[in-house]
Amino acid sequence: MVVVIVLIQVKAGNTSAALAEIEKVPDMQHVHMVTGPYDIIAYADIPEKAGFRKLVERIHDAPGVERTETCMAI
Repeated sequence: MVVVIVLIQVKAGNTSAALAEIEKVPDMQHVHMVTGPYDIIAYADIPEKAGFRKLVERIHDAPGVERTETCMAI
């Protein structure tokens, strides 16, 4: 299992819609609206590193997502 933490910036006014869509992404464990330089932080457990790209693509498909920064737990 690979733990992935994704820091997400969203266009103003789209945070709630983006959060609702990101919560539907397979393997997503927790999604939080936060303050600071990022708008949303998401935590996922993916079965293997090969699923990483698909996870990030699904997050970028959410409404208003402008930028992500992704970290894998080691």
